[in-house]
Amino acid sequence: MITKSIQILLIDYHEIVRCGLRHMLEQEKDMEIVGEYSSAEKSLHQMKPLSPDIVLMDSEIPGIGGIEATRLYCQQYTPCNVIILTTCDGCLTEALNAGATGYLLKDIKQQDLVRAIRKVNRGELVIDERFALQVATEGPEYLLSANGTYATLVKKVELIIREFTNITCLLRFLCKLEGTLEATITQQIGSWDKGTNIIILLSKAASPADILAKLEEILEVKSVKEEPAAQTNSSHYKKFITKISTRPHLKFVVTLHQDNVNNKKELVNFQTSRLTS
Repeated sequence: MITKSIQILLIDYHEIVRCGLRHMLEQEKDMEIVGEYSSAEKSLHQMKPLSPDIVLMDSEIPGIGGIEATRLYCQQYTPCNVIILTTCDGCLTEALNAGATGYLLKDIKQQDLVRAIRKVNRGELVIDERFALQVATEGPEYLLSANGTYATLVKKVELIIREFTNITCLLRFLCKLEGTLEATITQQIGSWDKGTNIIILLSKAASPADILAKLEEILEVKSVKEEPAAQTNSSHYKKFITKISTRPHLKFVVTLHQDNVNNKKELVNFQTSRLTS
């Protein structure tokens, strides 16, 4: 028997909702429902033997409630990816602080829910786009799904320049970077000849598409592409929710043109002026 790649546990007080979700998701070739419960208490002792990849959790279940259940799951089981399904918008912050990796309204369309589950299973945090403004205000570095009815908003971006870089071109790129992206360079590691990693903080949250388009506007940029995110489990998300320093950020690999003359003295002067300004 072939085991499907995404194992899902359903927790919802209403049987008709569980039946609907089961029928909907088991049509997908990569998804399987491994259990369903009407309360979180009944599922607590079954988490380890079932080992679900995703828990779809009703936020308003009786008893300990969906938010507290999420907190208990994330404390006791790793990895544990909980997607909160809700009819209200009043517990987003509590859900994220509890360790939830998804927060969606129950009126979500079938294909959007399927996309969200796959995103969370790959290690992304997924939130309904109707909460995008709230997320941007409370935590603008949260990653949101980029598919369907969702949006991606980030504030921290890492630029990776791996190839040998002409100094003059690198200097021009750095000078234009902050103004073009409305950002501040917070960290620069490496050297012009061995590769450079640059961390920038945007003045306001932006989507990857907007960031990519602005980078391509800079004349010194030959090519730029987003580096795929690494797999991340829910315990990592729980950490970045509480610690800004560990929140994820987008990475772009940037290749610069090489058509200018190298000037090591110019680079030294530029770095010195940045340190003293």
